[in-house]
Amino acid sequence: MNSFDLDKLLGDFAELAEAYEEREGIWREEPLDLFAFCKEYLDITPYEGKQTEIFQKINDVVMWKITLDDRYADAADQNLTELLLMLGKGSGKDYMLSAVFCWISYLLNCLNNPQETLGLAEGEPIDLINIANNTHQANEVFFYKFKQRLAKCKFFKRVDREPRTPYEYQPMRSMIRFFNDIKAHSTHADAETLEGVNPWVVVFDEISGIPYEQADKVYDTFSSSAATRYNDRMLLLFISFPRHQGDFLYVKFRKWEQEDTPHIWGIKGKSWEVNPKVSRASLQKFYDKNPEDARMRYECIAPEAEAGFFEFPEKIDYVVVPGKIAQCPDVVIQPKVTTRMLKNETEVHFVGLDIFNLQLNPDYTYYLGGDGGVTTDSYVLCLMHGEQTIKQETVNGEIVTTVVNKPVEDLLIEWRPNKKERLPVDLMNVAEVIEMICNQVYVKKALFDKFNSADITQRLISLGVDAEDKNFSNQFQVEIYKNLRSLIYTQNIELLDHQITDGSERLNANEELKKLKIINDSKIDHDKRYGKDFSDARAAATWICSMDEPESESHAADVGLFGAVRGLRT
Repeated sequence: MNSFDLDKLLGDFAELAEAYEEREGIWREEPLDLFAFCKEYLDITPYEGKQTEIFQKINDVVMWKITLDDRYADAADQNLTELLLMLGKGSGKDYMLSAVFCWISYLLNCLNNPQETLGLAEGEPIDLINIANNTHQANEVFFYKFKQRLAKCKFFKRVDREPRTPYEYQPMRSMIRFFNDIKAHSTHADAETLEGVNPWVVVFDEISGIPYEQADKVYDTFSSSAATRYNDRMLLLFISFPRHQGDFLYVKFRKWEQEDTPHIWGIKGKSWEVNPKVSRASLQKFYDKNPEDARMRYECIAPEAEAGFFEFPEKIDYVVVPGKIAQCPDVVIQPKVTTRMLKNETEVHFVGLDIFNLQLNPDYTYYLGGDGGVTTDSYVLCLMHGEQTIKQETVNGEIVTTVVNKPVEDLLIEWRPNKKERLPVDLMNVAEVIEMICNQVYVKKALFDKFNSADITQRLISLGVDAEDKNFSNQFQVEIYKNLRSLIYTQNIELLDHQITDGSERLNANEELKKLKIINDSKIDHDKRYGKDFSDARAAATWICSMDEPESESHAADVGLFGAVRGLRT
């Protein structure tokens, strides 16, 4: 063994000996409180006001749970096992949580024997857990910031092996290992993935974004695991902005307000009340576009209608033109059964349409949206044209005026499969109708759901249309629907007075819109008794029309300014 290896061995031995040096009492090293730790080791200071109030509460409760020293918490705070933080978007949630997780990890590493202190058997792990509503948020948002905090923290030292001293940590994709079997985990809402852990501190990150039943299951799993291991020395933190008045955190918060549950403490804060770097003025464009959504996200004012997409469904009536069923009032759309011959000379029957007296105005620029059902759902086409209108918005404190397209609905055509006779939609007939439209007027763009739309899209492209069959992911659907809702609320769209004429009790297209739901702010859905085929086609046509540059200044709309409110048409 050379002198270098011997020196390294002696250095490692000295480091281990120093790490294992114990002092009297529970502390191997006298710890800093949360504020001093953040300042000295992380170089951060919480903002005055509600952020400081939150830090102080967490500091006092955690220190009492470790030491059981009455100096840290009064009788009321000693009972606390759950902290509810209902905070607006942009309030610095990840900033706070990553700092708190670092500090708690540090406290456990300052203890002589953390398992003995918290009442666990020797060798049992102590787990700190962050639960998000999806894998991306779990690993790429919170845990990424937590790892950054640790990397910059002057107390800890990163190693690529199992930690052997209280200062060392080993980062992994969804777990960080510390000395003394202390572990920090980040997972999503599938609680079964961490069954069997010893959760001491659990953070439920954006729990309002998790469906209530699933959130309740996750809560039961981890709260029961924590209680059976630590009794009332466990700590659960819930942090989110509300999605609706039936989501998990909102229900829990309201119950605490009404019943004053002794083991719970809560705080509610608007984005700018918690993080002064966020100003109410800077968010005005979001309030202009969708006031109820902005109030929910930034002020924690949850909409009354549980998961109802339109908080004010009556606004839809304001943009419907009474009695107008199509741009050309004499058009006749009649269902028929079509017969096609397959290559093996077998006859197959389908549901098709005959269209008579179609006379569209060739002076407009048109946009086509489609939802491609065949056997179970309807195939729907929505044709719109754009009329110029003036839009005003505030950008960096200045009013900016632009000319935009106001979508005006011209046709809403439905092919409804006959489930009783097992007759699917005739896609060739759909293509024939589209070609009929394109031969009459200039269809500039078309947007279809990728499902069952490849052949239709190719036909449109061959007709000179900028057509796209796009995967209507949940995220994209939410985006185009919020655009449609914004135009409805500001009365910058005109919709047809659609009626169901087949004798069924189905909802017409406008009533269908009113029944839409939004799930977790990430998915547009409907009740089983209703559908959304009309709505999908309308949202697609509205999107490409409203996002496109106006073609010319002819046929300008007479609505005045974008956002002006008009009375209900009579």
